[in-house]
Amino acid sequence: MAHLLSRRGFDVVAVADRDEGARTRAAGLSGARAFGEAADAAAAAQIILITTPDGTIAEVCRTIAESDAPLAGRKVIHMSGALSLGALEPAAGAGADTLCIHPIQTFADLAGVERSLPGSTFGVTCDPRLEEWSRGFVSSLEGRVLIVADEDKVLYHAAAAVACNLLAMVEYGAHVISRRLGFEDRQASEAFTPLAVATAMNVGRLGPVDALTGPLARGDLSTIRAHLAALESFDAELADMYRTVSRWGLRMVEEKGDLDRQTIEGMRELLDRG
Repeated sequence: MAHLLSRRGFDVVAVADRDEGARTRAAGLSGARAFGEAADAAAAAQIILITTPDGTIAEVCRTIAESDAPLAGRKVIHMSGALSLGALEPAAGAGADTLCIHPIQTFADLAGVERSLPGSTFGVTCDPRLEEWSRGFVSSLEGRVLIVADEDKVLYHAAAAVACNLLAMVEYGAHVISRRLGFEDRQASEAFTPLAVATAMNVGRLGPVDALTGPLARGDLSTIRAHLAALESFDAELADMYRTVSRWGLRMVEEKGDLDRQTIEGMRELLDRG
């Protein structure tokens, strides 16, 4: 975030991390001063971003609020998708404006974020009087705003995890099968990544129900039966994952309405076995 904000005209004055390598790297990417303690960095800033793991956000906020850092009228933001504004209560008590601004994007590496963040949506939770400010902040990152109620944060973040993390887990299954076939991971990526990308694009363009293709969408029981038999003989856990995801997929098939009830129930029975 320090790097991205500095590239979009913000004066990133300070970064803090207890890991010397991390703070030195962040400072080098943004031109900021590096500190070992969050309170020292916060004292220099008008906008304070807490981008630690979720489990330490409240602790870091409390440390800053109990320090000499002047917080009255300043913005204190955490970027967790799951935590509520309650994690920032010490800063609010010290007079700060508090917000949650969560990028609905995956941060695997810096180059990937620079490519993918523009155009992404940010889940924003804040007092209504801060919505206009938050929209301007997100706009500076070339993003869109989705206002999320404080009480809905966990369910909202679960949706993001399903869209991103579970997708990676399912794609790992394709790699495991490919290794069994003697293919290198590079070959698997070259073969299946374009398929996954095209599917994601179809979901964005058509919606998930109309984007579903393959044996489940066709009601092809013989192919599903063959898949399960092959997976069972190779990796029982992978077969279980196939069953679980496909049972969920039957809801999509039902919603689409192209298959008769007998075919759908036949697939359900097949997937429920074992």
